[in-house]
Amino acid sequence: MSENTKKMLVGIHSIKSALGSKANKLEYILVANNSVNKYASLLESLPKQKIQVVDKKLLDSKTSQPHQGIIAYFQLSAKPTSLKQVINDSQLIVLLDQVTDPHNVGAIVRSANAFGASAVVTTSKNAVSDSPIIAKTSSGAIEDTPLIEVTNLNKAIEELQKAGFWVVGLDGYAQSELADVDLKGKIAFVMGSEGSGMRDLVKKNCDILSKLPMVGSVESLNVSVACAVSLYEYRKQN
Repeated sequence: MSENTKKMLVGIHSIKSALGSKANKLEYILVANNSVNKYASLLESLPKQKIQVVDKKLLDSKTSQPHQGIIAYFQLSAKPTSLKQVINDSQLIVLLDQVTDPHNVGAIVRSANAFGASAVVTTSKNAVSDSPIIAKTSSGAIEDTPLIEVTNLNKAIEELQKAGFWVVGLDGYAQSELADVDLKGKIAFVMGSEGSGMRDLVKKNCDILSKLPMVGSVESLNVSVACAVSLYEYRKQN
């Protein structure tokens, strides 16, 4: 991607995040007439010609997602779109093996940003692309932590390994617990899909498989929660 991309952002957190970067150009904001007072301080900081006060029904017609009474259109600055663009300057990366729920992907991007991952890598097929749902669920973190699509996750794993990354797959049936794995240095976590986990070949290509200890009655965690716990363990060791 060499040029800026026009995009609709939904909800106050993703909009504030986009406004925080001078490289992003605000085109205009739509604010529901019953939300003007709530966002008064933000609106006062913006050029009046960029603000349109409209009926809430217009916002409802723009998106099926909860919009909190505010939608904005931006020309967003170009972000990395390939693994090669981030791999050399990265210490921590998250890979998703066919995770399809945009709410989970958004939550994972938010956790990745919080714990210092450079990017979240997902497959271009049987997965979810960047969307307003991801932007909103990530609370704007998607503007700083890119979601990169690859056609072949196994080749991405190989590329990371050649660059010195230790690839750790999270699998509930693994023998080792994550807390016992040495996570110092360059780490790439692989998280499996919500229903069936990692595919067999992806598991085989990981350097190690590990699990999170489960002591209650549930057998597994939501993939976004498991990712957050894994990222915390990495940060604790580094």
